[in-house]
Amino acid sequence: MHTPRMKLAQSRFILLLALAAVLAIVSFSLQFLHLIPTAPVSEVRPQGKSRKRVIPVPHTEPPKPDPIYEAYAYCNIPTHSELGWEGHGPAGYKLLSVQVMIRHGDRYPLYAIPKTKRPAIDCTLVPHRNPSHPQLGAFIRHMSRGGRSRWDAVLGALPRLPSHGVCEMGELTQTGNNHSSHNQPYSQ
Repeated sequence: MHTPRMKLAQSRFILLLALAAVLAIVSFSLQFLHLIPTAPVSEVRPQGKSRKRVIPVPHTEPPKPDPIYEAYAYCNIPTHSELGWEGHGPAGYKLLSVQVMIRHGDRYPLYAIPKTKRPAIDCTLVPHRNPSHPQLGAFIRHMSRGGRSRWDAVLGALPRLPSHGVCEMGELTQTGNNHSSHNQPYSQ
């Protein structure tokens, strides 16, 4: 039931299919035998933004962590001032409140640094040892009263003053107590 017209269309399709197969074979063979030059992919592509993540290969080893330096940098007074836009608020804005954050005073470290000896820091409060505060003696006398002071039931079992030579983890030192005493007027 094939009409002559269908046979002609079918033969043309088969001829085009055969021609495409021959061209594909010739093209691949010329490329694989390097008979025609092929441009690298990077030269053909336009120089757009690459979406591929490039992980850099460092030429040097990263520095080893130094916990002493990091603790010193974190726990000490900054050596430079931070300047901002003080006094330059947007029109129509007014200051509603100021919050002052005072850091805790000097304390014994919270964590021990591995493979190092714990520092022997004395946490007893002595009025004549530097640094001191003019009211440290009165504070020690007040805290030494013991049961005559009113304490919360939970805090009653805790010692009111440090009475041991070597600080415990996170305990406030005399320097820290001095910091807190000097900052007290600002926290009221």
